[in-house]
Amino acid sequence: MNVSPPKTFRRFNRSVLITLALIVTAFGFFNTWVNPLWVTPTPWTNNGFAEYRPIYRQQRTGKAGLVRAKDWDVAFFGSSRVDIAYNPALPEWGDLRVVNLAMSASTLPETAATVRYTLKHRSLDLAIVGIDLGDLTTDATKWRSTGFMESPLNPKGDSAERELRYIFGWSTFEASYKAMRNEVTGRLPEYTPLGHRLRHQDQADVRTIIYRDAIPHALRTTAQRHARYDGATEWKSSLLRQILDDCAEHGTRLVLVIPPNHATYIGVFHETGDPDPCFRADREALVKAAEASHASHPGSPEAVIWDFNDFHPLNAEPIPPHNVRMHWWLDGTHARKELGNIQLSRIMGWEVPEIGKDYGIRLNRDNLEQRIDSMRQGYLDFKRNHRDMWEWMVEQIDKYDTGVEIPSAGCLTDPS
Repeated sequence: MNVSPPKTFRRFNRSVLITLALIVTAFGFFNTWVNPLWVTPTPWTNNGFAEYRPIYRQQRTGKAGLVRAKDWDVAFFGSSRVDIAYNPALPEWGDLRVVNLAMSASTLPETAATVRYTLKHRSLDLAIVGIDLGDLTTDATKWRSTGFMESPLNPKGDSAERELRYIFGWSTFEASYKAMRNEVTGRLPEYTPLGHRLRHQDQADVRTIIYRDAIPHALRTTAQRHARYDGATEWKSSLLRQILDDCAEHGTRLVLVIPPNHATYIGVFHETGDPDPCFRADREALVKAAEASHASHPGSPEAVIWDFNDFHPLNAEPIPPHNVRMHWWLDGTHARKELGNIQLSRIMGWEVPEIGKDYGIRLNRDNLEQRIDSMRQGYLDFKRNHRDMWEWMVEQIDKYDTGVEIPSAGCLTDPS
């Protein structure tokens, strides 16, 4: 007996739907088995992929996944300056569970959201939050192009669509495939399972990178500040207050950190007559906000501020010849983890090597004026004691001002 066309059609449709369902199920199983961005843990997830998960291109989602992955005692937040320099695996942490949740090009809108997201999901004992100088005095942010909007860190995102994408999405499949390939070849990705950007960032020709990226970035920044500068903005100040209040309300100790830049970077602001070369407005805003938050939450731990951005010898490491690496610095705006270790040792009260015993200060109202004065004197000392490096910096400024082309050297991250 012949099968009627409608039955044949129904059988075809059914077979197509079953095939599609099997493909989608396979995608979902593979993606959750690998869990490449840490956001889809399941009973069958293979934790052997932990060392090989490639979160670099989707840092916001990956860092949110790390928050979900387990309980943490200590977390770092901020931009690439913290992302690269602060090591959560130092033996000095002992039994504390420490994670690095800082992200490349993160500014206060993303940092505040990440702190809030973390405290919503985890009970932290300590939050160490980097605030880059200059962030508070501009409303500029890159959060619409960094992957933040598509990540769980965005409180206004479509959570249902997002979670389905993490399970069944093609981009997740690509990340899963890359994680598997990393595991097979033994290639470790940029990030460790503790969120530290530890690998594949070193570039030998630091001299060229500072010349082509750091100094031009400082010059563009100060040019914008010359055009318009009104001190700390209300929006960014409100986000700083949010970080302080969120930590106070959760009983989390908060350390605000001003990360360092190399002397040739901050020297540009002094040499070009920036409206606020010592970044007094930023430092004063941090001090006032910390005081106000403590007054509003007297029973909570008082936030402290550590300031490492000055002309200290560690920040004035000589610029080496071409194709020679620096010991403390990756480039003009990113310290190596060796310098990050000294910062963390100063913050935590651990043993500090002799060269770092006077590195950084705990900033407060009582020493704010002294700090500003020391920045002015620090630039004069830098000019006098590191004459060759200062003259090299001025030469690069003059080249930029006279229109000599300074193309990008492919710096490891945006200096901001």
